[in-house]
Amino acid sequence: MKLPEQLPTDPNEIERLYQEYAQDVEDFDDAEFQRLMDARLAIWGIDPRQMTADQIFGAMSESMNSMLVNLYAAKDEAPDDEAVRQVDEIIKMAEELREQIGVAMRDADVKHEARSDDGNVE
Repeated sequence: MKLPEQLPTDPNEIERLYQEYAQDVEDFDDAEFQRLMDARLAIWGIDPRQMTADQIFGAMSESMNSMLVNLYAAKDEAPDDEAVRQVDEIIKMAEELREQIGVAMRDADVKHEARSDDGNVE
């Protein structure tokens, strides 16, 4: 899939383009995908080169939620019991990772608050 030179600025349109491109494994280009990801983040008001910890964790959380939605859809479309079992295992790992991200976010927030209470500047 060839991306347009000028990427859309409408959030729904960039999301549709992102979903289409992410599914196109035959014509996938890392540089083009990165360009698409940067545009997607920019629409969300995030500069990928100057992200705060909260923005990084937020993007990770959004990405995990999106991935889980896709995994649940894939499970519903699985052709047989073995495929369902495999997708279930991936879902379990993704849910565990999401929990680990949540713990890291809470830990980072606690450390941030502790530094703020001490009067230290980040």
